[in-house]
Amino acid sequence: MKLSIYGCIFLVVLGLMSACQSSERAPVETKPASATSTKSAASPSAEDYNNSGTAYQRAGRLQEAALAYQRAVELKPTLIQAHHNLGTVYVMQGKLAEAITAYKRVIQLRPDMAEAYVDLGRAYGFAGQLDEAIAEYEKALTRDATLPYAHYGIGLAYRHKGVFPEAIAALEKAIVLKPNFPDALMQLGYVYRETERFTEALEAFTTITEIYPNNAKAYHELGVCHTKQGGYPEAIKAFERALQLNPDAAETRNMLQVAQARVARQK
Repeated sequence: MKLSIYGCIFLVVLGLMSACQSSERAPVETKPASATSTKSAASPSAEDYNNSGTAYQRAGRLQEAALAYQRAVELKPTLIQAHHNLGTVYVMQGKLAEAITAYKRVIQLRPDMAEAYVDLGRAYGFAGQLDEAIAEYEKALTRDATLPYAHYGIGLAYRHKGVFPEAIAALEKAIVLKPNFPDALMQLGYVYRETERFTEALEAFTTITEIYPNNAKAYHELGVCHTKQGGYPEAIKAFERALQLNPDAAETRNMLQVAQARVARQK
């Protein structure tokens, strides 16, 4: 099963200012540009292209960002940041094979860089290559055992493989390293629910609502767990709160109606 891509696009306002100029201008005497300034203006460096790519990426202009990063690595094949940024843009574009190639290049340049293995593992996970993802996350942990996202990635991959004991162990490690980790708590709650460990699932989802009280999905999952246990009044409260936060959630509304109907029949 392929993992859903979640990623963050940072928003940056890039302003281009234009000024109205008169068509009649006094002649201005100009001096020849120096050799250094001419070269700088005509030939941006690899770092310049990398910086431009970052600006394009933050503005959501992914194709232009990719082109800029590509130019950066052409000019300077050892520029690790440009390879990494290129891989990130490829993931955002859904070009996972290209992302994997870019992250592998980062690792070739910096084999001790634990975070690069995490990025490669994530790309493999998005591509549905779960065994390869787990292998890369484990490589990351041999270099830095304290990376919560490596443990999280292993847990997520094992959950999608249906190997629940390993998934639980990895996700719990991620949460120990990063207690306020809503994604890990959510995945742990899913695994507990899928294995019918509803008490533990309720604890995980409740913790999310305590940390992030506006998380509609956590309230929805609380409602699902209460429904599975026959706790329909509690389920109704959870579903109602979820709908307050996300009124367009059709599945939540349907499950609320089911819980309300069960309560009505019990009267």
